[in-house]
Amino acid sequence: MTPETATAADLSGWNAALADAFEILLDGGPAVDGAAGYGVYYASETLDEFLFPNPWVTPEALSDRAPRRLPDPDGEHPFSPWTWRFDLSESLFRFDAALLERTGPWGADGHKGPRPFDDAFVADLWTVATADDGDALVRGAELGPLLSRHGVDLTGEDSTKLNCWLAVLLRVATDGTLPDAMRAATFTGRGPEHLVTVHDIGGGRSAAEPWEERLKAVGHPGLRDHLRMLCLTRSDARGAGGFYSGAGPWPWSDTVEAVGCSLVAGWGFGESQAGTAVVRLPG
Repeated sequence: MTPETATAADLSGWNAALADAFEILLDGGPAVDGAAGYGVYYASETLDEFLFPNPWVTPEALSDRAPRRLPDPDGEHPFSPWTWRFDLSESLFRFDAALLERTGPWGADGHKGPRPFDDAFVADLWTVATADDGDALVRGAELGPLLSRHGVDLTGEDSTKLNCWLAVLLRVATDGTLPDAMRAATFTGRGPEHLVTVHDIGGGRSAAEPWEERLKAVGHPGLRDHLRMLCLTRSDARGAGGFYSGAGPWPWSDTVEAVGCSLVAGWGFGESQAGTAVVRLPG
């Protein structure tokens, strides 16, 4: 069953199963505020390490609100973020303070050499940026016009030196509701035919406590097993699957909080090199 082929009864049962499961994951909350908006961010140290040069980091793409798929750099695997569509205009780009201030490896005697942009670009950047512990944080919709105005090319070879110094939190395209954000973050938005099983990522794994016990209340067997693979212990999640941190500390919490978001639910993958978070949006 997919969203396109499912009957109304199928969808009703599936959506009810998801609602029950999300209530368990969110520990009965937060209460859904109809006036609030919710979103999902994806971050990855590996993505930042090899981000540039990149054909999709153009002024036009960053300014475009239309959801788009990005090239898959990893190949197909369970819980692949590249099955999502992204909103680049609402994605967050963080410029390292040392890069902007020409200190450390970017200084006069540093090994990185000259920046691929000038002081005028930095000054213009700060007119729209949010400060994040000295770093400059901008949305794609703000960055796109700056790149165009100053002739900064993030698709050219000279941008390679920016890897790890200009990081991105990709905004997953959702409809702004908490249920849709949870569907995206838990990889359940494509329907029950795309659930991950223990056989997909290797057997012998149990969810971390208290989730192994709590998830027994999920009535849909396939969904229960799928979510177990997203609630592994940190040790088991190093190889495959993920671990669930709820609304607790998330490696990129400071960044999303700097733009007024509050964390609702977070997941980590690998040795915390990658993560996904559902956030309540500001406003």
